[in-house]
Amino acid sequence: MAQHEEDRLHTHIWKALQFILPDEAVAWSTENRQMGPREGMRRKARGCVPGVPDMEIHHKGRSFFIEIKTPTGSVSKPQKDMHQRLKRAGHAVAVCRSLEDVLFFLESHDVPLKGMVMA
Repeated sequence: MAQHEEDRLHTHIWKALQFILPDEAVAWSTENRQMGPREGMRRKARGCVPGVPDMEIHHKGRSFFIEIKTPTGSVSKPQKDMHQRLKRAGHAVAVCRSLEDVLFFLESHDVPLKGMVMA
């Protein structure tokens, strides 16, 4: 049940970002769901690594990584490790539990938004 709640939150945030990100921003979402050991082996062979944040936003030479979690969701050890690696590489990383968290993260890093989303 918690996975479906996270999926709904993820979808809500993604749809809002389509309207509020500046035109020159490039964003995408990453699917990291486990689909069994066989698919895990395929992904590993292709270079997929565990812990990659759910969303990436690239704007004017800067990269922003967002991990989406429900209010009660926890960050796994592979996610924590990847977040630290990304931060050491000079990127901004945040765990966001709402659209408001995402907006605050982007605004605090001076990403101009087209407008505000009314919830």
